[in-house]
Amino acid sequence: MKPSIPVTEYVRQTFVPMSHLSTGWEMHAALLLSPAEERMMVREPMQAVPRRIVERLGKARLLLVPYLACLESGDHVSYERPQGEKHSSVWLEEEDRIDLLLSCRDLDAHDTGFELLATIAELLRARLTAEELDSYTRLLEDELRRGVPGEVDEEAREAKRPLLEHPIKRWPTKAFEAYRKVSLTSTLAEYMHGLWHDVQVHLGPEHLPIADLRRRMILLSELFPPNDGYHVFSEELDNGS
Repeated sequence: MKPSIPVTEYVRQTFVPMSHLSTGWEMHAALLLSPAEERMMVREPMQAVPRRIVERLGKARLLLVPYLACLESGDHVSYERPQGEKHSSVWLEEEDRIDLLLSCRDLDAHDTGFELLATIAELLRARLTAEELDSYTRLLEDELRRGVPGEVDEEAREAKRPLLEHPIKRWPTKAFEAYRKVSLTSTLAEYMHGLWHDVQVHLGPEHLPIADLRRRMILLSELFPPNDGYHVFSEELDNGS
């Protein structure tokens, strides 16, 4: 059995040979993946990432590993399933490159692909311009003033819940910023998810109403337009149905 390797040491290795993704990012796999797994986990979701997002992130290297263990000594690349806490992805940022490590044996192929998009969303959120952030802030403030229930995912719903209990425009600053952070990351991930393939929209009080979800998707499509051949909405919705 191979020993686990600290992530900080793993990324300093020389990775040869490497392949390249459609984005120009380098990719290396420390495990054998079938063509179908590699396509679902990496190549198809990456092809759906808008070009403007890729340009914003800059040079990056995608390192596919079996598992990512969260140990007291730090994050480790593990070749066996860890007994304790695990990560689906971790990344290290240098001045000239991002090293993004993706665990490929913890989740199924589709969910691994979504985790890749979620990580890209997190990296992008930290690189948004003040104008881009303000546009999303205004959208959230309007939703809160109207008492719009639900969110894109559970983490965002939990962050939103205390704000709905406050009078209009008296939301605690730290609570609002925490909510905006998780809501924006989740919405960015779902935007790219929907570009990747058709996504089922969930209905109910825990989920964002369709009209508000559509407004978010339109905003993100204006900020980060889809690549040629990719669409935000189905043809039926694009035609006004």
